[in-house]
Amino acid sequence: MPTTKLEEHPHFPIVVSTCEDRNQSRKLHQLSPVEFERASLFRVQDPFGLRKAILPLFHADRAGILSGMGTGFALDPWGRFLTADHVIDFVRQSSASDGQYDVTPDNHVLALLGIGLVFGEVGVPSEAIIAMSNYFTPAVQVENPMDFTGKKERRPYDVAFIGSPAQPPAEMIRNLPLRSRPTSPRVGELVVAVGFPEIELAHGPLAELPVAITEGMFAAYGRVSKLHPSGRDRASPTPVFEVEANWPSGMSGGPVINAAGEVIGLVSRSIAPADGEELGVAWATWLAGAVAPSMWPSSLDAGDAYSRNGWGATRIDPWAIEGFPSTETEAETLAQRLGAGYSAKRVGQRLGTDTFTVYG
Repeated sequence: MPTTKLEEHPHFPIVVSTCEDRNQSRKLHQLSPVEFERASLFRVQDPFGLRKAILPLFHADRAGILSGMGTGFALDPWGRFLTADHVIDFVRQSSASDGQYDVTPDNHVLALLGIGLVFGEVGVPSEAIIAMSNYFTPAVQVENPMDFTGKKERRPYDVAFIGSPAQPPAEMIRNLPLRSRPTSPRVGELVVAVGFPEIELAHGPLAELPVAITEGMFAAYGRVSKLHPSGRDRASPTPVFEVEANWPSGMSGGPVINAAGEVIGLVSRSIAPADGEELGVAWATWLAGAVAPSMWPSSLDAGDAYSRNGWGATRIDPWAIEGFPSTETEAETLAQRLGAGYSAKRVGQRLGTDTFTVYG
């Protein structure tokens, strides 16, 4: 068991930025604790960068009563997010074989977008609250040790794709670089998780949301101690990597980031440190192992963690490209409005730049 402090790891501190910030040469965020804080858990103040990519998630019941549930983060600019399955599993009514869930009418998942700096008790704009309506969780067939007939059952991996029917305002959303193709964290590697272990709501109704929420985004470093590519056991089949860390429950679903500043996992489970200890044991869902390449949304670019794929209205002569909507229909509507010579094409954008790639 390593005895050196997290701050003494050769890759400490990890520098993190959103795709947009990195490509616009903005100041990158160095995740470092300030005086009297420890690298094992400390507050992060980055309201215009990371806070617009990493979001607190809430449960809203039929009466509109909110409860803090965990953390999620944006996959693209159009309302697709990732979190842990156990954060949102309360919405399930039934599940199809493809992992697409029917949702109970009395339970909803809401996310609070980043609205920048807040001083005092100010109203939260309605566009900063988005409701999720689409849920997808990969699953695997496993043997039930209590079923002596040998019948198998589906067990979900602890990762969930969630989506909003409404596109978030562009100024309120950012994206983290994510490695969707296989990456192998090594034992001893330094990682950092980011999330919301301190969300105070006083269980207030949605109508009082502007004054009910107190949130705090925190980072927590850890060291990879073991790899479980096939899960910890039959009851927990999610591919995970084990980490010496202190990841409180509200951080569940938050991104786990490697030394290169790229998301490779998300916070799954944890055991709090024992008395007198700084670090406990935590497990991060190993994204490249839990999510098959075909399951990632087409907006992600497997070859470039800082790019996203969408659509655009393009013209060949003279060359021009307009817009970056998420669907072909939106691009066709834009092309028709722009006039002759424009057509809808599949395009990729290196976020934060005017660099586009036109496909086909």
